[in-house]
Amino acid sequence: PPPQTLRFLRSCRLEVGMKNNVKWELNSEIVARHFLKNLRVFVPPHAVKLPEEPITRWGEYWCD
Repeated sequence: PPPQTLRFLRSCRLEVGMKNNVKWELNSEIVARHFLKNLRVFVPPHAVKLPEEPITRWGEYWCD
């Protein structure tokens, strides 16, 4: 991708709403879907790199 696209994506703050009454784990497909839904940017799931430790709780996380 062009450098300006990467800069834009790195500067974005993406909020992913997850229910608190069911067990869940954030994955690259969910993140990619929210990029399109919230920021109107298509990001293929295979391009999302999440932390190695599973994300199962609310909080702030960084992904590449």
